[in-house]
Amino acid sequence: MEFNQYKTNEVKSNPKYKGLLQWGVQNGVLMKGVDFPASFGDVIGVVASEDLPSDTVIICIPQSLIISPDKCKQSTLITVYNSHPEMFDEEETNEAEFNILTFYMFNEKKKGEQSFYYPYIQAIQTSNTLMAWSNEDLQKIEDPLILEEFQLIKQDFLGLWSKAKLIFDNAQDIFGAPRITDKSDFFWAIECVMSRCFGWALKSTCLVPIADFLNHSNKACTHYMVHSALEKGSFSKSEVQANFQKQYVIKRNNMNLSILGIEADNEIQKWKDEKIKFILENKQCLRDQDLLVDLEGASINEQRDIINKIHYEQIIQDPKLNIWDLESIASSDSEDNDSDEEVKLEKFQQYEILKIKELAEWKIREEQKRIEKEFQSINLKNQPIVTVTLNPEKKNKVIIRGLPQYQIEAIKAKLLIINGRLRKQQQEKILSEVDDVQSREDQQWDWLDEYDQEAYFCITTTAPIKKFQQVTVSYGKRTNRFLICWYGFALLENVYSSFNFRLWLNTVILEDKEKTLDQILNTIIIKKLIYEDESIVDKISYNGYEIPISSLSKEFRIKKNKLNIDIISVLRLFLQIKYGKEKDLLSTIPMSIDYEIDVLQFYYSLLQTLMKSYSQDLVQDLKELEQTFEYPKRFAV
Repeated sequence: MEFNQYKTNEVKSNPKYKGLLQWGVQNGVLMKGVDFPASFGDVIGVVASEDLPSDTVIICIPQSLIISPDKCKQSTLITVYNSHPEMFDEEETNEAEFNILTFYMFNEKKKGEQSFYYPYIQAIQTSNTLMAWSNEDLQKIEDPLILEEFQLIKQDFLGLWSKAKLIFDNAQDIFGAPRITDKSDFFWAIECVMSRCFGWALKSTCLVPIADFLNHSNKACTHYMVHSALEKGSFSKSEVQANFQKQYVIKRNNMNLSILGIEADNEIQKWKDEKIKFILENKQCLRDQDLLVDLEGASINEQRDIINKIHYEQIIQDPKLNIWDLESIASSDSEDNDSDEEVKLEKFQQYEILKIKELAEWKIREEQKRIEKEFQSINLKNQPIVTVTLNPEKKNKVIIRGLPQYQIEAIKAKLLIINGRLRKQQQEKILSEVDDVQSREDQQWDWLDEYDQEAYFCITTTAPIKKFQQVTVSYGKRTNRFLICWYGFALLENVYSSFNFRLWLNTVILEDKEKTLDQILNTIIIKKLIYEDESIVDKISYNGYEIPISSLSKEFRIKKNKLNIDIISVLRLFLQIKYGKEKDLLSTIPMSIDYEIDVLQFYYSLLQTLMKSYSQDLVQDLKELEQTFEYPKRFAV
């Protein structure tokens, strides 16, 4: 979305935005090098009014303006919160913070001009989440998983309103007499909290006025909590404040805090992007040196393309170099952050264990064949033994017997490579966690007072931003499915997005000679949410079938630019009954070129079936996006 100066001038004259900005400045909001409000089409956001360097704080929102659960509990609503622990106690429900903020925002809206937050509330009257979409617009999404998930969210919110209505009726001394607008105001409060909150690396989930007008992108600014007095060392040296100093992590040497009048002790340590670092270290491999211009401004996909060109040239220059020997660039660009990192690592370890086990067992069989061919007998008890341990903490071991010493040494060498890769991943994860702890106070917040005028929520650049570019934050490494369900929008180029489905591993249907391949695929592809209550029982209903949960695959996530090895491994096992004529077929390693072709042709047909499930193809979608500016329809496409 391009900056529109004409519309920006119109927006700036709008009383609700003028009132919000004036209210913010009067209460200590600081901005440097940015302008708000700014128009990008029909979207309001923040624009850079000058070229902004990286690692620079550009917006500061004082803690006194932030709406947090602790601050809500200091209001007149405290009696309501205490009377309903099943809704507002963090120890009894995971939704406590969400509910606390929702009830607070509903009450502040009902106060009208009497609310301190009235200018803020006036500026966020409209919402664009799916709750506001018409049924006609919702049907244009054409993704059953998204529609099912949204219906689940909607039912939860309707249930919350039913409980809230009873509380409002019984607490009219706090919430006032019932109004005809109460239901719509309550759903406004729900949408406000679900689409505008910050939470990561903060003491709690909270609303941050003005900062929540920054839109989402994958290449965005980040945020920190900064205490100006602690940064300057101007606190008195009492015992309590000395303890605060120990808890608080100094940030002045990691970012430019001049907006708060804070100078660094030393030169600011710039964060280095691993992809850019790799490109610069190997720039001699690039034929087109123009690609090095504005690397920091290049998109993630553009940087990846440059890395691919370097890898290609390295293979051309060194014929002995194997593709798997190329340096891999550690990155989470293609990962969704709604899947746990420890789960991913565990899955990778399990896959590597299975791969070694299958390979070793195959080699044993091959060795037995060789020995039998030579009319010799083999005594496994007297053969060398190798124990493969991939996770010492969980004592995952694969014990292999019956191999000659040279093959055992080969497996040990393979194991060293895998363990080295795992250790590197674990070390990177630990370093990342340490960095998070050091740069963001995830654990101790005694130093933070709810009305502290010297504590600020700070928006900080992570890369240079050109003048007139939109300034954005990241809501997380979110898929389009998540973004549209919770925020009501999607990104055209979203590196974190994926397509989700399961397979019904039904060998009877696979062997049915009367069914065409299309019929088989339309039967075994499952695009349905597996709800928690359904996972407890043993069956789900889908397309007229009662399907046992145990016969479903895990949920696959297809990425745009990444081959899904999990699907291929499952298909190698699943398709053996129909296509596998050879013996000794493995799930983790291709053993037969003919069978591998059958597997990949089936996979290709599966993808084509998924593509055909939409009403129009990609070319038509892209053409429509060039002409469509109505946001619900655009985001649906």
